[in-house]
Amino acid sequence: MYSGTAQVHHPLRARQSTVSEQCSFCGHAHLVVTTTRYIHQQGDDILIVDDVPCLHRGYCGEEYYDITTLKKIEADHAALSAGRKRPARTVQVAVEPFAAL
Repeated sequence: MYSGTAQVHHPLRARQSTVSEQCSFCGHAHLVVTTTRYIHQQGDDILIVDDVPCLHRGYCGEEYYDITTLKKIEADHAALSAGRKRPARTVQVAVEPFAAL
């Protein structure tokens, strides 16, 4: 996970707009604080979360998430699955095996 100069445990607070640390995948260093769509899956149950704060590497697309952010998504997914919360909206998703494409 990310271990640079940004404060990873507080997304988007007290962070620089760009952070530099070499990527273990592509070797580039430039990271940007932004938001993205995150897809969380538990078994066959899928939650799509928009506007999730992350550090994004533009060159290879690698994204880094704060552990507090991920725990919040997991807790929200559990509440939705248990019926303790209703989603803001729902979407229909098709599923096919690659061999059928």
